[in-house]
Amino acid sequence: MQKSLIPRGLALVLLLVSVIAATRVQAGETSNPAQPVLSKTLRHVSFAGGDGSICEKAVVIRNAANQFEGVTAEKAWMAWKYPSAKIKGQAVSGHKNKTFESFELEATTGESKTVCFDITGFFGQW
Repeated sequence: MQKSLIPRGLALVLLLVSVIAATRVQAGETSNPAQPVLSKTLRHVSFAGGDGSICEKAVVIRNAANQFEGVTAEKAWMAWKYPSAKIKGQAVSGHKNKTFESFELEATTGESKTVCFDITGFFGQW
């Protein structure tokens, strides 16, 4: 009988981890979902458009009923895309009948990032 190079306890742990990971993937859970996960009360809000690096590629927030939902969605998107980044500044601007909100973020590496959201759909809605 040939002896295994992996101790039996470790082999069981590795098997269990792989089964859990496979189950999570089949259930639709991943460590990096395609979009941020919003609370149940905001599941109707979605994201479209670009990566937000400039306003011509703004992240479009869809179906936010008011400012509160829209701002909450913005913060969820930024936390998803840039975990632990800090907001250093923000500004609202307009161009061609659209309203944009830009954020200046500082990543944990110290790097500055700009994120632009198209907030036309909810801006001014209370």
